[in-house]
Amino acid sequence: MRALLSTGQRNRSRVVLAVLSGTLAAATAAGTGVATAMAAQESARDNAVKAAEKAAADAAAAKTHHDALVKWAKENPTVVTKDRPTKTVVGPRVLAKASSSGSAKVGGSSSRSGTSSSSGGTSRPKPPPPPPASAGS
Repeated sequence: MRALLSTGQRNRSRVVLAVLSGTLAAATAAGTGVATAMAAQESARDNAVKAAEKAAADAAAAKTHHDALVKWAKENPTVVTKDRPTKTVVGPRVLAKASSSGSAKVGGSSSRSGTSSSSGGTSRPKPPPPPPASAGS
């Protein structure tokens, strides 16, 4: 029985088949790489848009909170006292004349000089709460 292909034809056929298989494998790998790169770029664009929107929302919330704090601070001013060094001066004695009759009342108010206290009977409202923490991505 005679062979369908000669030895030279068989060798050429084998080489062509190997080259075509290699080319097909390389094209498949390149196509997969291109598709993966395109998907990664699209995901990166989507993530950048989401991050920009989240940053804008966080900035708006922070500005709103800051404005609320400024308004609260204007409505509720705070008095800050600072202790300063004191100096006692002892000078010559001063004699005061007694009050005239009838000007003093029994159980009347007495005044103490040099001391003052303020209990601040009113309670201040609490400042506005901070903005809610943004949910992580």
